[in-house]
Amino acid sequence: MLNKTKQQRAFTMIELLVSATIIILLTAIGLVSFTQAAASSRNAKRKADLETLRQALTIYKQDYSYYADTTTVDFNTLVTNLYNEEYLSEAVLADPKNQPPYVYQATCSSISGTNCIKVTLRAVLEPDTETYDIIAL
Repeated sequence: MLNKTKQQRAFTMIELLVSATIIILLTAIGLVSFTQAAASSRNAKRKADLETLRQALTIYKQDYSYYADTTTVDFNTLVTNLYNEEYLSEAVLADPKNQPPYVYQATCSSISGTNCIKVTLRAVLEPDTETYDIIAL
């Protein structure tokens, strides 16, 4: 019989380093994409919340001919009042990351007393703290 020697096959150090580098790069790209997608999702929720509130406030103004004054009501109280009067289907509209809360600001005319004719709804977006405003007239 012929004597055959068996060679053991193994990965070289360079092959291991290249494959580890590729895995690390793919993981980093995946994490960055996930982080951006999560921030984008939270921003979409913020915008949808403000649009929902704007629609409720528009119906409220049709019924009462004015908006609530910001000196007498803050954002959370406004949402609770609109929910209790069945203008909103949710009792709470909160920022998804509990960062700076949503802001309700009314512009009132001094001609007709404290009746407010314009409101601004504001949210702070990620990641650069840009503000997003919706104005209801």
